[in-house]
Amino acid sequence: MIIGVLGIQGAIEEHEEAIKKAGYETKRVRFVEDLKDIDALIIPGGESTTMGKLMVKYGFIDALKNSDLPILGTCAGMVLLSKGTGKEQPLLGLMNITIKRNAYGSQRESFEKDLEMKGIGKIHAVFIRAPVVDRILSDDVEILAMDDDKIVGVREGKYMGLSFHPELSEDGYKVYKYFVENVVKK
Repeated sequence: MIIGVLGIQGAIEEHEEAIKKAGYETKRVRFVEDLKDIDALIIPGGESTTMGKLMVKYGFIDALKNSDLPILGTCAGMVLLSKGTGKEQPLLGLMNITIKRNAYGSQRESFEKDLEMKGIGKIHAVFIRAPVVDRILSDDVEILAMDDDKIVGVREGKYMGLSFHPELSEDGYKVYKYFVENVVKK
């Protein structure tokens, strides 16, 4: 099992370390051709508009829209998986959700807290300029995690999106295990 990490922007090395801690091999994906060598893809956090433009420039948007790869998007990665944000920006549109970007505020409002995540239990979540799901557009979307009344974790078929950064917490490797066992292998 090889889990790719899109190597455009974000905490790439941290995702790679968490994937290894979960017991899987990892490969940094820099070119569309790299997609053929992996079993699933992580789209890390970063700035979603910039990441989307780079994904268009390097052919990832079209390649991933036409791919069967399971994808986990964290923070900006979840934004990119969504159908809309209320802002004009390149998106994959693979999940039937819309997103409120920077729902908690600016960088200064970043925080950490323990959450309950379906299939995992308690997990330490790191929120950095985090988005939230503001609308679910299909009954096929399953809510995996909530922060009070905010939806911060979702799954739909072979796609999973999280508002937070599992790669930045000590127990975040559990998310990758869940992703492989419940999304990739299904």
